[in-house]
Amino acid sequence: MNLRILIIESQDEATLFLREVLTELDSSPCWTDWVHVETLHAPTWADAAAILAAQPVDVALLNPDLDDCRGAETFRRSQAVAPHVPVVLLVDPSSVGLAERMVREGAQDFLVKKEVDCVPLAHAIRNAIDRHRLLAAARATSMMDTLTGLMNQRAFTMFASRDFVLAQRSRERIAILVAELKLSALSGDLALLDAADRLRKLAGPEDLVAYLGGGRFAFAVFETDAESAEETFLRFREWTAQDGIAVGAAVFDPDRPVSLDSLLAQAAIDLTPAVAPAYR
Repeated sequence: MNLRILIIESQDEATLFLREVLTELDSSPCWTDWVHVETLHAPTWADAAAILAAQPVDVALLNPDLDDCRGAETFRRSQAVAPHVPVVLLVDPSSVGLAERMVREGAQDFLVKKEVDCVPLAHAIRNAIDRHRLLAAARATSMMDTLTGLMNQRAFTMFASRDFVLAQRSRERIAILVAELKLSALSGDLALLDAADRLRKLAGPEDLVAYLGGGRFAFAVFETDAESAEETFLRFREWTAQDGIAVGAAVFDPDRPVSLDSLLAQAAIDLTPAVAPAYR
């Protein structure tokens, strides 16, 4: 079975190195079910777009900083042209923060260029393809709650678990929040839709927000220099208390990682519109 890998890289030296590494991987023990690795090369975004639009590609190795396109825009263009092709980013140490943001936007993984070698590259490629297939399957079975328009619990679990991996790599904390609206027989769907709309406005573009069912919502929000996980909780509580929405929180700490289910359970225990939770 052939594996077609597109190298999107403007630097000749980096391209030659990647080709050599991929040649070593061809028919190596790293590939238990792939027989032959075939490489394609695009030195510019224009070349990459032409290949992605016209030829089958199994995975793209993308340097976001090309001669004719730079930064996150390069990845976004690749997603627009070929959303079915998983992307592994190859970045300099100074661009790790950018790479993490692009992973949150849909890239499957990233490697720092100086750390590229046969085994980590093979691992990243295989995981990228497997995760992309799972994502496609999840999308096919719908990741959205049909009533609120928010992601459902299955999608939240998948994306939050991915963010936990990123948080461990970047030594960041994530606030996990649970918000609960008490529904009555008279309030029903209209109250739920109104709450979903208000809660959606609280979330930033990179935050995860989902409807779990039973009047309960969940959020995953990365801690930033501008706002700590604790401050995120206080902001959510202040904005929702007047609407009769209870909010609880727990924190994913990379130094003491626990499962998403455990954090959701902790946040649910802390559900209250007036008292800040004891962070664990």
